[in-house]
Amino acid sequence: MTLEEVEFAVVGAGMAGSATARALARKGRDVVLLERFEVGHKRGSSHGASRIFRFSYDDPVYVRMAMEALPLWRELEAETGEELVITAGGLDAGKNLDGHVAALRACGAELELLDGDAANRRFPVLNLPRSEPVLYQPDAGIAKADAAVRVFVSSAVAGGARLVEGTAVQELRLAGEGVEVATEDVTYRARVAVVAAGAWARGLLEGVGIELPVTPTRETVAYFHLDGEATIPSLVDWGDPIFYALANPGGGLKAGLHHGGPVTDPDDAGVVDDDTVAQVSERVAARYHGVDPEPFDAETCIYTNTADERFIIERRGPVVIGSACSGHGFKFAPLTGARLADLALAG
Repeated sequence: MTLEEVEFAVVGAGMAGSATARALARKGRDVVLLERFEVGHKRGSSHGASRIFRFSYDDPVYVRMAMEALPLWRELEAETGEELVITAGGLDAGKNLDGHVAALRACGAELELLDGDAANRRFPVLNLPRSEPVLYQPDAGIAKADAAVRVFVSSAVAGGARLVEGTAVQELRLAGEGVEVATEDVTYRARVAVVAAGAWARGLLEGVGIELPVTPTRETVAYFHLDGEATIPSLVDWGDPIFYALANPGGGLKAGLHHGGPVTDPDDAGVVDDDTVAQVSERVAARYHGVDPEPFDAETCIYTNTADERFIIERRGPVVIGSACSGHGFKFAPLTGARLADLALAG
C-alpha cells in the first residue's frame, strides 16, 4: 500500500466534487480529485445533457443562492468559451405559488404573473390549464450538465488538481489532525477530505463517525422528440406528484417526476421504472403540443435526499461534507463548490 501526502482530497468528481476541486486548485492548493468510475459516468447524480436552472423557490435562501450562482456560471463560461447555462425562461404552474412569489420579490428577482391561457399564447408549445396560475421568471432555463461537469474537471486539472479515475475510496480514517483516504492501492493522507460522493457518501462517512441523515432514491427520467427545444422555457408543475420538463439540447424534451422513485442502493444497476415513464408520458401529452408522447429514451439517476430537501454543507474536524443535493443541487454548483472549498481552507 502506497502512502501519499496531499493537502486536500476531494472524493467524487460529479458536479459538487469537481466544482470544489476547481475552487481549491484556483487558489493554488494541492488537490487530488478521486472518482470511483469515470468522469461523466451514468451511475450517480450528475450525468445527462441538462438540468433546470431557476431562481424560483419558496425560500429566499435558495433564491439568493441561485442569483449568486448565475454570475459564477458566466465566469466559468468566459474562462472556457463554452456555453453552460441557456437562459430561455422558466415557468412554475400550480395553485400554491405565493411562497415563490414572496421569496423572489424579497430578493429583488424579476417575475411575471400569468395564467395558463397567457402562458400558452406566449409559448405555443404549451397546453397549460387556461385558468391555472403561472409564474414566469426570465432568468431561468437549463444548465448543460454533462458539459458542465467536464468543464469543471478540466478547469480543476488545468489549475493543478490531480484527477484519479476508476478508483473507489474504500475507507476514511482520522489520522492525527488530518484524515486518511484509503483506496485499493494508495492511501492519501490529507489535511482535509471533502466528501462529495453523492449516495456513496453515507457509507464513507461512517468510517469517521459521521452519520449522514440521507436516503438515496432511484429516479426515472424520459426523453421525447421536440423541435426547437433550446428555446422553450423550463416547467415545474407543482402538483402531486411534482412534474418537471426542460429542454434537452440535441435530444428534444426531458421530463420526470420529482421525488417519484424508490429507495435504492447506489451500487445496484439502474433500472428504468416503466410505471413512472407511463405517468411522465401522460403529463407530457397533456401539457405540450407537438411532442411525441412516446419517449425515445429513458434512464435513471440518483437523488440523495434529506428529509426537508435542504443541502448539507458543513465541516466536521478534517472532513467537509458536500451532500446531499436532494435532486435540486446542480444549478448551484459553482457556488457550493466555492463554499465547500472555503470550509476546507478554514482553520
